Amino acid sequence: MNTEKFQNIIGEAKSGEVATIRFFGRVSEESTCQFNAEFDYLENVVRPKCIRVLINSEGGSVLHGMSTYSTIRNSKIETECIIEGLAASMGSIIWAAADRSLMRDYAILMIHNPFQPTAEDKCNTENQCDEPSDMVKAFTKQIETIYRKRFGLKAEHVRAIMSGEADKDGTFFDAASAVKAGIIPTENVIPTSKQLCDKVKAGISGVEDISQIQNLMAEITASLPTDQPIKLFEGDNTILNQTNNTNTMNSEKTTSAEYAAVAATLGLKENYEMKDVMARINALVTIEAKLKETEKSLTDAQTVIAGKEAAITNLQKDLATATTSLSTYQQKEATEKKAKIETMIEAAIEAGKISRETKADWVNMADNNLALVESTLAGIPVREQISKEIAADPANVQAAAESTKTAEEKIAEKVTQVVGENFQFKSMK
Repeated sequence: MNTEKFQNIIGEAKSGEVATIRFFGRVSEESTCQFNAEFDYLENVVRPKCIRVLINSEGGSVLHGMSTYSTIRNSKIETECIIEGLAASMGSIIWAAADRSLMRDYAILMIHNPFQPTAEDKCNTENQCDEPSDMVKAFTKQIETIYRKRFGLKAEHVRAIMSGEADKDGTFFDAASAVKAGIIPTENVIPTSKQLCDKVKAGISGVEDISQIQNLMAEITASLPTDQPIKLFEGDNTILNQTNNTNTMNSEKTTSAEYAAVAATLGLKENYEMKDVMARINALVTIEAKLKETEKSLTDAQTVIAGKEAAITNLQKDLATATTSLSTYQQKEATEKKAKIETMIEAAIEAGKISRETKADWVNMADNNLALVESTLAGIPVREQISKEIAADPANVQAAAESTKTAEEKIAEKVTQVVGENFQFKSMK
């Protein structure tokens, strides 16, 4: 294991001694994975007599936070969690995971219900909704069970703390009010100076942003002396090693009771173990990530399809326009062809190439094969005709009439010239 990347272990951890690790900042996939890896290293490699977890967290993801809760709760080594600054929301659940939960006298504890996840953080306990989903209801029952069993409180009391007063988001506690509420005994409060407590009260006065409170508490924690003693495991009077009727911390590390509500929602049957619950939750996280990818792919595909549909629509419009233009052109071409055929056939009739009686046949032939009819008519010679001027001349009319007389008519005319119309002979010249 590459210990150079460790970020949370404080000082030199030795076997048989108290090892200190911190959980500072927001509860997320990255922060919980880093913490869990370092905690496992302390437990399985270093093997100290106690692992002390210092907490200053505004909370965050329920899914990922439960993995850290499980890591601390299942430890074979004694554990204790100390609120160094702020343990809010999911940070308070991590604080409740240890055998002993303590807080400095200036520290702040904040407990509330989980809320509907958002697109940015699917299990963010700071995001409220009007109608909780089934999973949020299951997480609420799960967290309620943890608080109830770990702090020895009644269910109604826990629900009141989680819900808070009207129009409030849960409940904030300082060390004194946490003792008064029965969450921890007086022995679990680590005293500091009155000046430090007053500084915290003045600093958070009027501040409602939980992240700002976390930052303030981080500054105060950083200003504390590093050699300040925390006496916990020596002697007979160990803190949180006592049990009474008003405040009982169940040190027995059970999983079925704390995970019963979620296990039922997840469809797990009886005789399940904590690892089964966490495995199912982790599977849901994986499925959620895949669902995001699938939704993105679907959105991309829908965008592509929409683009193609738009292109098809434009092509259909272009086709309709082209079809209209082609129809207009074809109609114009047919009209021009008809006029051309009519002109050509009439010219052929006038030229005496064809008779008017055959016009219809020639028109049909030209309609089927214009080029053939054109070449055919061009090959027919023009019939010779007498011009109108010649035909109108009287002499020509007489000559034409003469040329059409028969031989008998010509002989009759000769006889008439000799004998006369009344058969009177005339002298022949």
